[in-house]
Amino acid sequence: MDHQRMQTSPGSFCGILIALTFAISSSVAQAESHLYRGNAGEPKSLDPHRATGTWENNIIGDMFLGLYTEDVSAKAVPGAADKVETSKDGLTWTFHIRPHTWSDGKPVTSNDFVFAFRRILDPANASEYRELLYPIKNAEKVSYGKLDPKMLGVSAPNLETLVINLENPAPYLPQLLTHYTSFPLPEHVVKKFGSEWVKPGNMVSNGAYILLEWRPHDHILLGRNPKFYDAANVKIDKVTFYPIEDDLAALKRYRAGEIDINERWPLTEYKWLGKNIPNEARKFTYLATSYWTFNITRKPFNDFRVRKAVAELINRQVIEKDIFFGVYGKEAVSILPAGLAGVANDARMPYASLTMDQRRAEAKQLLTAAGYGPGKPLQFTYSYIATPDAKRNAVAVQAMMKQAGVKMELSPSEPKVHYDNLKTKNYQAGVAAWVFDYPDAKNMLYLYQSSTIQQNYPGYRNPVYDDLMMRADKEPDAAKRGKLLDSAQAVLLKDIPIAPLFYLYERTLVKPYVLNYTENPRAMFRTRWLALGQKPGPDSNFNGSSDGAQASEGGFWHWLGSWFSASAWGHWWKS
Repeated sequence: MDHQRMQTSPGSFCGILIALTFAISSSVAQAESHLYRGNAGEPKSLDPHRATGTWENNIIGDMFLGLYTEDVSAKAVPGAADKVETSKDGLTWTFHIRPHTWSDGKPVTSNDFVFAFRRILDPANASEYRELLYPIKNAEKVSYGKLDPKMLGVSAPNLETLVINLENPAPYLPQLLTHYTSFPLPEHVVKKFGSEWVKPGNMVSNGAYILLEWRPHDHILLGRNPKFYDAANVKIDKVTFYPIEDDLAALKRYRAGEIDINERWPLTEYKWLGKNIPNEARKFTYLATSYWTFNITRKPFNDFRVRKAVAELINRQVIEKDIFFGVYGKEAVSILPAGLAGVANDARMPYASLTMDQRRAEAKQLLTAAGYGPGKPLQFTYSYIATPDAKRNAVAVQAMMKQAGVKMELSPSEPKVHYDNLKTKNYQAGVAAWVFDYPDAKNMLYLYQSSTIQQNYPGYRNPVYDDLMMRADKEPDAAKRGKLLDSAQAVLLKDIPIAPLFYLYERTLVKPYVLNYTENPRAMFRTRWLALGQKPGPDSNFNGSSDGAQASEGGFWHWLGSWFSASAWGHWWKS
């Protein structure tokens, strides 16, 4: 039809314009809200009993709900249980399961928790994270096959009640029970599909979101769970996680508007970020420590002198200032970061008070005593995760070692391969980082007990250390317990199976229209608590304040005017 000859009265056009405006406004109002998140790596599994990384926790914690869960500040609050009672001796905890269902409509019962606890601790499943649950009565014996899983201190007197019996009082239990190792599993689905239960279409969950898609090394898509007991207060309909290990690539996608939140920003871009989007490039301290781990089960790091020498040769201050530009973290002189309640965190590395010149001189003496020198240099392979920042750091440390006559070969890999190598002792020296699962010193110190196998990356065993940890577990007095834990840390640091590097900063990119994003010491940001404000269009004026963005009031009308001018209606009106 020739638009210049269209016969339409001005009155009818106004009616059409009003109808069009209403239709567009309704469409915008009804559009699904979709959050796009950059995640640090490809999940090894979405099965809570197979996962080990923070990048997996980010996804699993959106789908499942434990007895406790994290609030917007990452504090432990009631989750799948709405009431709890604790015995006077602190050894018996009774949970009342709140009325709620799995995403397929089946009720969540106490039996689902019993099934999950027995499954993760069953040695037939070889769950890597099972040691976290050793505070539960008989958990360690069950995990070693010394007791039947039915002897585990978890029981269900009825479908609405769960009882957990502990080996020792555990004041940190609420925080521990927010971790995915303690989540319930849908017994009816796991038994039906076996290992395939985690696939889209099979998987059901009891949290705010359900699994819709999983394209390996591309994305994972979650959708809002309409059967979640608090679904009415979940503001975001869909969330996509992208497994982006390259921080520079993630920043490009963030700037292009493809990502709303990213786990890390690249250190090399700190000046540009600070100048251009300071309110979006976040940096804050949280409970995490990076460190070197030495495989002390074989040469050359079964020799204490070699471990100490290499640990001393790492110039952390140079790395912090020149390689990480002061935005990565603070030099660590112990393994426990500040801010942990209930521990006298006084222990320090044996070389903490020495200058770098003194450390280098001592390292040279130690290596000579261990049989190394110009004719027989120390040689070892250093394993790390293949990101640009980590590579720059590895090259810098390699140069530091070279100056001392030490040959260090670099071995990069993706996160899940790297950590698998550490767990299986398929490495010599490597970098690791521990992000606390709950804010208690035991959460990191338990890694080096003899009873911890796969996550004890160095293969460390010391009966004195084990005894101190056992005494701390049994100590009801909080102050005395804190001193015992610090004494255990002192033994660990003296033996140097690990070498602390930095107390880490969390560095996230967050668009200003992502609302309710709250910085917290566990760096935990569940999508359930977030919301999305109006995203900017190409012609919108956006205010990038930290409390959320305000779209320009004229943005929609400007867009409508542009559309109108370019459309058939615009040509008709001008004619």
